[in-house]
Amino acid sequence: MQRPELTLNQWSVADVDGDVNQCGLNGSPTKVKAIKNIVFQAKESKTLTASDADIEGMIKELLEEKIIG
Repeated sequence: MQRPELTLNQWSVADVDGDVNQCGLNGSPTKVKAIKNIVFQAKESKTLTASDADIEGMIKELLEEKIIG
């Protein structure tokens, strides 16, 4: 069974016709001004098994909710 929703594509700078000088550390240096600890509290929990159906359902939900992808 094919599962296209489980396939993550990877593009290179050349694939998107990008400028290598504007990529990576040279193209986007980041300076961290502050770091804060944030504690998330779960509003709900789910128990999953290692079954393909449970894993596929979790991936689909994460994609639909725009949590990944």
